[in-house]
Amino acid sequence: MVKIKLVSKVAIVTICLSTLFSCGGGSVRDDAVLPVAPVTPPVIPPTGIADPIFPPNNSVTNCNGLDFIERISVESDSVATSGFEASKAIDNDLTNESRWQSSENGAELTIDLGYRHLLKEIGTAWYMGDAQISTFDLFVSEDGIDYTRILTNQSSSGTTDALERFEVSNTITRFVRFVSFGANDAANMLGETALKELAVFACPLDVDVVPLQTQTVDLAQYQLDPNVAPGENFDLLTWALDTPRTDPSDGFSLRASERDLDQGFEDDDHFYTASDGAMVFRSTIFGAKTSANTSFTRSELREMLRRGNTSISTQGVNQNNWILGYQPNPGRPVGGRGGSLKATLRIDKVTLDGSQSHTGRLIVGQIHAGSDEPIRLYYKKFPNNERGYIYFAHELNGGEDIWKMVLGPTHSNTDNQPIFTANIDQGIALEEIFSYEIEQQGARIDVFIRRGDLNGPIIAHQFIDMEAENSGYDQTSVWNYFKAGAYSQNNTGDSGDANGVGSDYDQVRFYYLSNTHGEQ
Repeated sequence: MVKIKLVSKVAIVTICLSTLFSCGGGSVRDDAVLPVAPVTPPVIPPTGIADPIFPPNNSVTNCNGLDFIERISVESDSVATSGFEASKAIDNDLTNESRWQSSENGAELTIDLGYRHLLKEIGTAWYMGDAQISTFDLFVSEDGIDYTRILTNQSSSGTTDALERFEVSNTITRFVRFVSFGANDAANMLGETALKELAVFACPLDVDVVPLQTQTVDLAQYQLDPNVAPGENFDLLTWALDTPRTDPSDGFSLRASERDLDQGFEDDDHFYTASDGAMVFRSTIFGAKTSANTSFTRSELREMLRRGNTSISTQGVNQNNWILGYQPNPGRPVGGRGGSLKATLRIDKVTLDGSQSHTGRLIVGQIHAGSDEPIRLYYKKFPNNERGYIYFAHELNGGEDIWKMVLGPTHSNTDNQPIFTANIDQGIALEEIFSYEIEQQGARIDVFIRRGDLNGPIIAHQFIDMEAENSGYDQTSVWNYFKAGAYSQNNTGDSGDANGVGSDYDQVRFYYLSNTHGEQ
């Protein structure tokens, strides 16, 4: 192995910022007892209504897709708690610190979508949403003057502070007015509104193809040195690495331990530092696999919470691995409960040959259990398409996969596999920087996609509820770990000559990677 010396320490990259994306959806239970009697708020048009981005074409009344809509602006006449203004309800930030808060009963805010859409769902994320129920009404308007109520006395579940999705009847609208009657009496917040985020899911009526906007990502923020090994730019003491290189001792994939990575391990063919300082993962179709039961090659990190303490086994319910948020307490120390995997990355290349299901398909992030995967996050792009899809599989414990589209069409075939159309206008292109967040808390796994870095707008969201799906992971014997990198999902393409020369490959570069967990 030879250490690579590369140039260019700082770069600025221009990428695309979409105003929409396609994603799946779900409904939220509506049988909760409402603790606060709602009142009918006055209908007050927002001030300073702007001209629509696209002139309305009233002859168009239907569209396909379930898209996350960019919210152009927000207005509110309700008095907000200092530091928690209404604008924080549409800032793409779901942290507790970034919320709209008001003590008014019937506190309202109105968001402008810029032009007409066919509204299909809304999403809400509430501060302390896992401890209390909040109620609200929803109004819509095409002109910002005359409003129609389409949801009455709707309530959050009270079981999660993640983004909950609520179905609505398909309704044409440009303006969405949200009227909150606050929370129940948990934490002494009776009647208090504390909304972390309000999302709108719809499809556009006044434009056939939503234009892409540009955003610049300054790579200098990551302070990556192109002249050092990945372990000097990233904290890799909590990761081990598997590559397609063969380990002569057993014939399987060569593993570099967390200590190896921390001490500067590099592989010129599969794992190295790029000229912009990024951590590069290259997985060739030809090469060694991690076990006899694995069908595909990978250049991929495996989480190691033991941080080089080899007295702790890599497998089992122990301090090297973690438990899901809804698992029973195993009665022994573990590496944490629940967790968050966040990455900013770009996909340089995907495979170009092979079967239709294999071509251009790879996994960039996972939650892996002992033998099954609660989530595998996929990217797929066909050779003739400009942009690719993002979707995930949730494998039932000892069972089949449930597939969820994150960024792409919502339809699936009879085998519940994603269906890929000829192209996807709002997908992720090769060499385009984007970010993903895999959040596990309670029984939910949420996936967020951002175009750009982790401060960029959320453009896609999807989730799985493991309790609702009877996934079978709520057992004391289950243990989990994150994975990230380039896990190729193509074994039917060009594997090169007898020595693998000319083998097709997937290549991904990471600019940021973090793995965190809650306390047991």
